[in-house]
Amino acid sequence: MKAEHSRRQILKFGLAGALAAPLVTGRALAQASSDFPAELKLDWGFYSSHTLLIKNKGWLEDAFKDVGTKITWVQSRGSNNSLEFLKVGSTDFAGSAALSAFLARANGVPLKVIYVASWGGSSIIQVRPDSPVKTVADLKGKTIAVTKGTAPYFTLVRALDQNKLSIDDLKVVNLQHPEGFNALQQGQVDAWVGIDPHTSQAELAGDRAIFDERSWRDGSVFSVSEEFLAKHPKAVERLLGVWVETQKWIRENNREFIDFVTKVTGNDPKITELTINKRDWKDPVPGEELLNSIRIVTPLLGDDVLRPGISVDNVLSSLIDPAPAKKVLGA
Repeated sequence: MKAEHSRRQILKFGLAGALAAPLVTGRALAQASSDFPAELKLDWGFYSSHTLLIKNKGWLEDAFKDVGTKITWVQSRGSNNSLEFLKVGSTDFAGSAALSAFLARANGVPLKVIYVASWGGSSIIQVRPDSPVKTVADLKGKTIAVTKGTAPYFTLVRALDQNKLSIDDLKVVNLQHPEGFNALQQGQVDAWVGIDPHTSQAELAGDRAIFDERSWRDGSVFSVSEEFLAKHPKAVERLLGVWVETQKWIRENNREFIDFVTKVTGNDPKITELTINKRDWKDPVPGEELLNSIRIVTPLLGDDVLRPGISVDNVLSSLIDPAPAKKVLGA
């Protein structure tokens, strides 16, 4: 009954509450065709539990059914994947770490951050149980696996800076999150920086964390291409209506959410619970807190990540658009 009730809530919010959508008949069809695209494309990943829920429940398809918009899901393996899809037009929306979205915009991707999907983080620097590496300082000269351009990479940069080291003091192996996890388990690297559910899996397997970024309130954000936002603002609002109701459902149905993610991913329930309970699903409107969480990292970024001559303040001033989320939330 809870799932059906949630479906009705999301339909109500998506179809009536957010937009008062037109009926798909006669003149309304012409109106719908201009307000809503024929197709809406976005990414999903096993690391993104809320999009996993929305995709599997069909809540987005339900919300756009009356206007005939086709929903196309593209699987992503991390922020770099997701933002590359947006850059080349394979998707209209992208889920990523906030800093990754900033870098994409700084490097020419015309996007706007419109929503904070969750706060907190799970980027952890981990080593094997028997590793001689005890602290971040011990990483000097060691080999570490990480995905460049993602939250774990920036976690590593910040941790090194706190210990008077830089990325040049290590041998960095650029691997996607699952491959980085496997490389650590197989002894191919000395350390790894990753995201959940892999970090929770490693934790339960006995791997040791030498640095945990959960004390930093970083945002996992949702971005849209500027072109799509300009052409289809009502579609953006309707989509965010689904996101808002999904976050509410997650907060109110934590146990059911954990059970769902466990079933879909096939992960150990303990891994799922660790992963989900690290996140804060409140405060979704992007604002100064999000921008400040990005600003404090930018001085640490090398030329290989942030192009020389880029004005950080100019990029930050144009990065977010809180208006769609505020409208949907009635804020």
